[in-house]
Amino acid sequence: MSPTPPPASSGTSTSAGVRHARDRLARGGAPFLWSEAARRMAERLPLLRLQPELALDVGCAWGDGLSLLRAQYPRARLIGVEPGAALAARARRDRGGGWLQRLRGGGATEVVQADLQAPPVPQGAAQLLWSNLALGWAPEPAALFSAWNRALRPDGVLMFTTFGPDTLRELRDPEVAALCAGAAQWPDMHDLGDLLVEQGFASPVMDMELLRLRWPDAEAALRELAQLGRAPHAAARQGLRTPRRWRRLLELLQARAAACEHGQVELSFELVYGHAFKPATSRAEAGVASIGLEQIGGRARSRPPG
Repeated sequence: MSPTPPPASSGTSTSAGVRHARDRLARGGAPFLWSEAARRMAERLPLLRLQPELALDVGCAWGDGLSLLRAQYPRARLIGVEPGAALAARARRDRGGGWLQRLRGGGATEVVQADLQAPPVPQGAAQLLWSNLALGWAPEPAALFSAWNRALRPDGVLMFTTFGPDTLRELRDPEVAALCAGAAQWPDMHDLGDLLVEQGFASPVMDMELLRLRWPDAEAALRELAQLGRAPHAAARQGLRTPRRWRRLLELLQARAAACEHGQVELSFELVYGHAFKPATSRAEAGVASIGLEQIGGRARSRPPG
């Protein structure tokens, strides 16, 4: 598996390719970063006054999103969406909100195998759409945002995480990059904010954190990167890396670790958070939309798109 996580966009990704790629991930455990991103995004849920009747977790296989949403919204109906059949089956086993939850008066939890771009709900049905690190699996982020907008009610809220352009910047050294399977590029958070407005959302709020993770050696680092997976995309080279090239990649990363004070392999991940509202009145046009202040219960620390 390539050490390159999913790209932000590519015109070559197909639904079948995404399902196949995500199902390969079912063979391993949930990566720390996937779960940590979900946990950090969940810390922002109390900032909303929203109490949804129906909430969607799009790309629900990992990250404990359904459990985190259940903890915040015990009476809501939750629907998890996962393209891969094997990962959908895993999410059904791990979902929160079983029969005991319903017996106590709580909401039901379902997991459905479906494309990320096709949440299985009527148009305008959901009040909250949550998505953790799924945006990078979409061939066209604009089409994905448009589909998510259609799934939300007026006044509904979108919350998502994705990777930003400083992710894995340590692998951009020309010698290292030549040994990787293709460089994926992630969009700047300000560009994502503009794209949200273009697709009908209002008042997007974007911010980011730079996480630096360390591993004892290069092999452990690349093994965990492989668990993050990689969507099919045009930049990826076809074919297997030879043992010689693999050993050379490990040597380069290990040499850089030895030169550091801590002596460990360190890689950066720019974790981008976004949330936006579907306007209660009219579609956002030319970057302007009318919404009521009552829609906004709070703000995460934020930097508006420029």
